[in-house]
Amino acid sequence: RLVLDALKTIDSRLSEALDQGLGTWKTNLAPYSDDAKSEQDHYKMMENLLLNKCPQLAAQRVKAIGEGKSVVKYLEKLLDGTETKEAIKPKIDEEVKAAMEAGLNFNVLSFLWLFDVGVTEQSASGANNYFKKGKPIDVPKFLNRTLGMNLLRQRLIVEHFIKHLGKQVTLAKRAGTYDLGIKTIGGHSVVIEKPRSFCFRGLEAKDERVLLYKVKLDRGMDAETASQLYKEAVASDTETISSATNIGAGGFFGVGQVRIIKSGFYIDRRREFKEVPRMFLIINQGRASNKCVVVRPNEGKKTFPKEFVWNKLLHGDACQLTLCTDINQAMVTWKKEFDLADRPENERYQRYCYGRHTESCIFGGDVIPILNKILASSNLNGIGQANEMPLVMPDVVRVEPPGKTPEDDSANEVTESTIDAEAEDEDDSSEPPAIGHKVALKILGGSVFRGAITECKDDPASFVTTFTDGSVIEMSTDEVNKARQLFDTEWTKLVVDADVPKAVASSIEVHNSVNSEAQSATRRPILPAGEEITTEEYEKIFEEEYDGDVPNVLVGLEFPKRQLSMYSQSADEHVPIPFWQFVLRKLAERLLEEGAQSSRQLLNLENAERVKLQQK
Repeated sequence: RLVLDALKTIDSRLSEALDQGLGTWKTNLAPYSDDAKSEQDHYKMMENLLLNKCPQLAAQRVKAIGEGKSVVKYLEKLLDGTETKEAIKPKIDEEVKAAMEAGLNFNVLSFLWLFDVGVTEQSASGANNYFKKGKPIDVPKFLNRTLGMNLLRQRLIVEHFIKHLGKQVTLAKRAGTYDLGIKTIGGHSVVIEKPRSFCFRGLEAKDERVLLYKVKLDRGMDAETASQLYKEAVASDTETISSATNIGAGGFFGVGQVRIIKSGFYIDRRREFKEVPRMFLIINQGRASNKCVVVRPNEGKKTFPKEFVWNKLLHGDACQLTLCTDINQAMVTWKKEFDLADRPENERYQRYCYGRHTESCIFGGDVIPILNKILASSNLNGIGQANEMPLVMPDVVRVEPPGKTPEDDSANEVTESTIDAEAEDEDDSSEPPAIGHKVALKILGGSVFRGAITECKDDPASFVTTFTDGSVIEMSTDEVNKARQLFDTEWTKLVVDADVPKAVASSIEVHNSVNSEAQSATRRPILPAGEEITTEEYEKIFEEEYDGDVPNVLVGLEFPKRQLSMYSQSADEHVPIPFWQFVLRKLAERLLEEGAQSSRQLLNLENAERVKLQQK
């Protein structure tokens, strides 16, 4: 359907150009001077697409239109009744296939969809016209523009964005240019705690979960890591005095001026730092970048423009750092400040210097389907703030804990003999059903219960099955064979697609599920029955116990660390809450107003379905 819509747009514009008569169809693609501004923009976009980006596709469609195979004409015949749907569909399918072979791919679709919401090559780069250069579209603004698309286009675009974002991060790290775009959360130690789990979309998507992760971070850098980073920087340092006058290096180096930022350890010896002199590690990233990496024992790595480093840190009015010549002594001072910073980020150990321990809350899981509602819930209007306040956009963040220890790796190691033993234990669904054979049952649109045959009856032939939730169901031969096949299918999904160990996938001693977050099949609401009516913490109405694994690497959304004041009826006063909780609560309020089912309501529906199956 999406490809057909794009092809219809292309055929319609090419048909207009072919029907004008004067000149060639290529020249007729250009807009007229008396066209409205919006028409001129659309015609310029189509001209650029068909002549510059997809000339092979344009030539193929011009030929097809000349042969009477325009999809626009086919659809007109379907509407006026001159041809039936059965006659038209194969013709349209043939043209769609031919167009895709000629270059009508996802990139072309994205080009058209993004234009519809105001994202063009010019606006994305900030080059709105020849004389005036505006601000380029950044990631938050891009995501905000995608909210103007229908849900299917929005989902495809955002999934495509996230997929290629991961690739670009990998390439940027390999090239040493990973200092822009996605925000990385890392440090001396990172602990991702078990998340809170929310089922926000009710029956519409009852197996989807939005997960809220708490990340405990020691953002500092110890002396050993700083020393290793310094050695790597010195070994790869390519910036020399001869290149220091190159104005192409981010516009930092002035013509005729020699300004070299030497990579190394720097010290701030001002007298106000009474406990320990402030230590810095500054790494010049060379001519290819206009930024420096600046490392502090209590704050870890950050990037700053070279101009800022030169003017504010090295030659500022207040701060003038001194390059350390004794690396061993620099390491001693670095370790002393690192140890002093072993405290929360809101505690100071000396002037301007705060602790290295902090916490972040990251939205993960299935956020894409309700991304627009999450962003809308960050609107500050209506809570005592100034009118017309903009949305508070989150950062796209990547949490990267330190690498696994050898003990962690060996604990997860699976030997060849283990795999062989597991394979021998698997049931062969082609055999007649017998006691001990494993079965699975899907209810209420997606939840999967696992179990086994516990009893066989002869007259008539039937089988008693017991499932992990405690339910006992009697099945016919056909029903039990289908249940065994379902178990095999779900086992394959877990082992092949989700990379779950075979022993875990085969287990019927615990609740297992095949959704992306490995949530248990039987949901367990956080709130006891009856408290949904009285709670002010509306987000808990959708919250459930989480039984899945905690990921090693996490990509998600982080809202600014700030406090807001919200009125509490129970306290009869305004109470401060963190911004992430404000977004979560406003989102829950919005969904309740729209009639989304609570976690308790979904559990009741599932229980009713289970009882119905047991009564068969």
